[in-house]
Amino acid sequence: MLLNFFSKKKIDRQELFKLGALAGLLEIIYIVLVAGFMILAQSLFPNDSADAIIGITSFLIIFVFSAGISGVLIFGLPFYFAVQNKYQEALIILASSAVAMIAILIIIILGQMIIN
Repeated sequence: MLLNFFSKKKIDRQELFKLGALAGLLEIIYIVLVAGFMILAQSLFPNDSADAIIGITSFLIIFVFSAGISGVLIFGLPFYFAVQNKYQEALIILASSAVAMIAILIIIILGQMIIN
């Protein structure tokens, strides 16, 4: 199915919106997983100044790795389409990813406001 998608000459806009929304959703899931890992990792590294370098180094490694993963999730498919001179498709996917992430953020904030 995925190979058929990439071999199409003209791609349906609805499919592009779905792919963008999926990329945004996957990015949010990845962010939640990394945030959960970082919260759990706080208990692994004590607050001693001698061990601070290990904590800082670990954070920076996770930060750089996350930037790579997030870059692939958000910009990978739009970059693929842009290289093939399908700029409209690339922008649709990129915009729908951003809209999906903003919508999920708004839902999370509203849910937090309702709970509190």
